[in-house]
Amino acid sequence: MRTVFVYLLLLAGLISSASAASYTFGVYNVTDGSSFWISRVSANMTLDLSGSVEGDIAPISVTPAGRVLSPYYSASSTFDVNDVRLKERTAALEGTYSSEEAIYLQAWAKAAVNRTYFKPAGSDVWTITLEENWPVRLNSSKTVDYAGKMINDRDSAGNNGDSVGSSFLYNTELSKERNVALRLDRLNATVIATNDTIISAEVFPTRSTVYDIASHSTGIADLRYRQVDVRGDLINLGEERYSGTYDITRRVQMELVDTNVTNKTDWLSCCIEGCSGLDPCDTSPWSGAGVFGCV
Repeated sequence: MRTVFVYLLLLAGLISSASAASYTFGVYNVTDGSSFWISRVSANMTLDLSGSVEGDIAPISVTPAGRVLSPYYSASSTFDVNDVRLKERTAALEGTYSSEEAIYLQAWAKAAVNRTYFKPAGSDVWTITLEENWPVRLNSSKTVDYAGKMINDRDSAGNNGDSVGSSFLYNTELSKERNVALRLDRLNATVIATNDTIISAEVFPTRSTVYDIASHSTGIADLRYRQVDVRGDLINLGEERYSGTYDITRRVQMELVDTNVTNKTDWLSCCIEGCSGLDPCDTSPWSGAGVFGCV
């Protein structure tokens, strides 16, 4: 299903499908060419995966003549649902290797994506909002123990602009225990524009990213994280490199929470009691004493 909305010089579109869940939302100004677009993909799904491996990465004979196959171990996995991501890569040469992992992923995409368009009478400013309620939960735990010629082990977790991860390269001994918890609750986008230009565009995914790691490494260890604001601008960045033998423990927790706070006032009691229950800072702009001075 495709729907196109045209309002003066602003154009917005929505594309959705029944099988998966996806849409593209945009605002385009034909006067100066400024634009804002966002595309999202999710699904109603659950994944529960666990497993372990333990053994020797050793040469094996593959022919009667005694041809030997060089030993190695490799593994990779990629998860990406509604920009909640986990990516892992491991490659190891001859040695002893063991690992254990559990991954749980759940996503919901049943709720309708709501759009609103508002322009006050007499104003040329449009406020266009998008409300998406497609939550995602991704939890992962993994342990690795290796001793041998060399191992490279990398992982990266991302959550709607935020990311954190580690890389262990050229290690002869490596042990690590890593836990990741990624949560996306909802996404809100607000675009403010006139017929001449897009004034501002903000994307506000309510999200939480937790990354814990404890490791012993004997090569290169790279640790990194980045965090962005509602405009996609970088606000926090960390990059560290260790070369040698290290025991490293690290916890990274990043959150972005969209809250809608409304201050409530008991107007009836004000009319009965005058201004005694109001903060003077609240009444001074509009002469509250004149309005509520019923007594």
